[in-house]
Amino acid sequence: MPVDQKNIPVDQLQRGMYIAKLDRPWIETPFPLQGFFVRDLKDIDLLRRFCKEVWIDIARSRVEVPPVVHDIEPGGLPNADASASKTRRPQVYRTTVSMPQEVSASRSLHLEITDSVTQVFTSYRSGSKSVDLQETQDKAARMVESVIRNPDAMVWLSRVRDADAYSYHHALRCSIWAIVFGRHLGISKKTLDNLAMGTLMMDLGKARLPSGLISKRGILTAAERVELRRHVDYSLEIIAGMPGMSDQVVQIIAEHHERYDGTGYPKMLAGRDISPLGKIAGLVDTYDAMTSERPYARALTSVEAVSKLYELRGTEFQAQLVEEFIQAIGVYPTGSLVHLSSQEIGVVIAQNPDRRLRPKLLVLLDADKKVLGKPRYLDMMSVTHDQRGEPLRILTGLLPGAYGVDPARVQLAAA
Repeated sequence: MPVDQKNIPVDQLQRGMYIAKLDRPWIETPFPLQGFFVRDLKDIDLLRRFCKEVWIDIARSRVEVPPVVHDIEPGGLPNADASASKTRRPQVYRTTVSMPQEVSASRSLHLEITDSVTQVFTSYRSGSKSVDLQETQDKAARMVESVIRNPDAMVWLSRVRDADAYSYHHALRCSIWAIVFGRHLGISKKTLDNLAMGTLMMDLGKARLPSGLISKRGILTAAERVELRRHVDYSLEIIAGMPGMSDQVVQIIAEHHERYDGTGYPKMLAGRDISPLGKIAGLVDTYDAMTSERPYARALTSVEAVSKLYELRGTEFQAQLVEEFIQAIGVYPTGSLVHLSSQEIGVVIAQNPDRRLRPKLLVLLDADKKVLGKPRYLDMMSVTHDQRGEPLRILTGLLPGAYGVDPARVQLAAA
């Protein structure tokens, strides 16, 4: 949940304050990635060994912390050039509907927008010169409203991964990841709508590429790479003919393959020359590609993908943005298959915002990897030890299909 944060020296910390960010990467410290409360002087002493300054989450803290209004990039990203930024408070979104309720309410919407995106892509692939995107825009805005109500539901519904329709499902998942991330950052509803539409349409130009190029296995030739990169220009050409498309949508499409260190394309933009929404689009595009089975690369688990993104921080992607993304979706996003220290297998059904490493699960297989007669609900925030009295934790994430379990077939009603 995005909130105002205040940067203070470690020496000014008090018990009950909630640490949201450090002045160095979380993974280089012994502290939990998702943040934590300062419990006593020992915590402060340990923090002092690693950090000079920290960021306090004002809303979560159990003691009074004077609020702060800070400069942020348009769209809620930190570290902006002051000349391009404006002072504003990030939008605070609160979960207002339970996960099962929102899944039930939005299931038909997910199917509708999947069909809508598929129709747009197939229409252009069949040679159509004009497609009305207003219906898709309307559904994208409704999807934003769903994620605002509960950010886990749409992620849960997006678990289906059809290798034969990778482009369509990839576009939809990217849009969902982007909305969830933007919600976490406190981006306004209007900008979230543009972010949703931009990420849905950013690969539309691939409909003009030869199908054999998209599905080719193995390494592309230099000429094929040049042709593949033209999809950005093709997408922009298509969108240019659409009435009512915002500048932000165009910007997302134009910049989603640019990289923070200038190694991207088509213009090799770098750093602040890439818009905040362009940076978000590039990050979610990469994450979803990594976690999807593609003709030329195996799918990574969520843990592997997060680790890879972390390796790319400060080079291809802005370091702070990577860390914010990990905090937004969790190391084990909703729908992830996980292996517990109890040797049981479960699927993540919802995040615990205060402790991203201790989500809510449905346990599907017992310690002997036998299917349970009825999946068991498990909230790792309240259940900290297994039946043997040993500390309970997630050992690792698993790919769909591990031990014969496909998370896409799990019925949430079992919770």
